[in-house]
Amino acid sequence: MALQLTELTSDAEFPPLMDALYDGYSHPYNGFWKLFKGPSAEECTARFTKAHNADPTSHWIYVTDTATGQVVGGTEWNIYESNPYTKPLPPFLATWWEEGTVMRKFSDTLLKRFMSGRPKQMNRPHLRETLPLEYGEHRRRGAGKLMMEWGYQKADEMGLDAFVEATEAGFPLYQSTGFVTVNEFYGDAKVDHPPEGWAEVREDLKMPMHGYFMWRPKGGKYEEGITKFPWEEEKKAEN
Repeated sequence: MALQLTELTSDAEFPPLMDALYDGYSHPYNGFWKLFKGPSAEECTARFTKAHNADPTSHWIYVTDTATGQVVGGTEWNIYESNPYTKPLPPFLATWWEEGTVMRKFSDTLLKRFMSGRPKQMNRPHLRETLPLEYGEHRRRGAGKLMMEWGYQKADEMGLDAFVEATEAGFPLYQSTGFVTVNEFYGDAKVDHPPEGWAEVREDLKMPMHGYFMWRPKGGKYEEGITKFPWEEEKKAEN
């Protein structure tokens, strides 16, 4: 059974892609996805569709099984031809959750912390990959590699770095296809004096969540002990 990669070009392609997202991030369970998916599949699909259409940097790609037509993998690559952090961006709020609820407050806190490092480490033209998935029963068929190769080809054609914030589940794929680990992190929204219900949400989302901030250098060539992270080179130049 062959696999085919396609770049999404119409709203009609989102529902089967979202079905695959729901399956891929439920097995194994992913707390970040539960935060992002919101109160219903319909709301989530409409929100993702609207966000994609409003963002010229957004490129959703997906992989189908040519024998069945089923979507077996997908991801979003954002292509930034200029530094997106030259000016402070408005906070990314979880507006899909009802204002004032514990879930909304927890999500806003977690997203703020999770994204706080991007302006310092991604402050250059680059590609960023988000929400990669492979449909449970179709894992290890090569869909993940196809999706990585799409982004790598774009990055190499444009001479850009690429970044990803990887979960433990996704880490082996990124490491095997050319990403290197910059640092590890723990996504969490732990606070000193949590309001009622906070601890239950944190437990349900299985926080803290261990992850890796990873980088693929321009051209994909990295030599341990020789290749420098771009921000290290900039700091050296400033001194």
